[in-house]
Amino acid sequence: MRGFSGRYLVLVWLSLVLLAGQVFAAGPLVVGERHPEILAFVFPAPEVPDHRVYLGLGEDQDSLALADMERDFLLVEIVGVYCPVCHNQAPDILRLYQRVQRDAGLAGKVGMVAVAVGATPMEIEHLHRTWRFPFPILQDGDYVLHKLIGEPDTPYSFLLDRDGSVLYTHLGRADTESLFNQLKQLP
Repeated sequence: MRGFSGRYLVLVWLSLVLLAGQVFAAGPLVVGERHPEILAFVFPAPEVPDHRVYLGLGEDQDSLALADMERDFLLVEIVGVYCPVCHNQAPDILRLYQRVQRDAGLAGKVGMVAVAVGATPMEIEHLHRTWRFPFPILQDGDYVLHKLIGEPDTPYSFLLDRDGSVLYTHLGRADTESLFNQLKQLP
């Protein structure tokens, strides 16, 4: 019996060490931090012609970095293909995009992209057909960007400026009315 309790204590101790490592690991982005590596991250170029135009891509470009977008600010929506909250929130994100595009002060200043973590090209195509976003859904099939930003659950929204400074983050379903009002406050 004594050997069992010793092994049990070792297992409990190892579990606590692993849990503590997860708690103290780098978390999602923090407002005020600067992350130029996010802007430098390279994605496969989207296939949808209108999305390529939105991103300013030439016909022969097969990849892009977020820094290539000629906008002062970039709103990124991290989504999961099988995330029910992401699917429920998609119409709100579409309306937010439409409001930004109709606003003369924001239309050329704020760019929007969605990034589908762990998605295959076929799943990206499915999201395009389902959500009908007029802005790109980029692929992070190997979770590389997802790891770079601290592996948050989905949906996860963040706003960057041209230097990679984090101006806004939100985990979960976003209040797009509040977010639009925050975008209106941008310089």
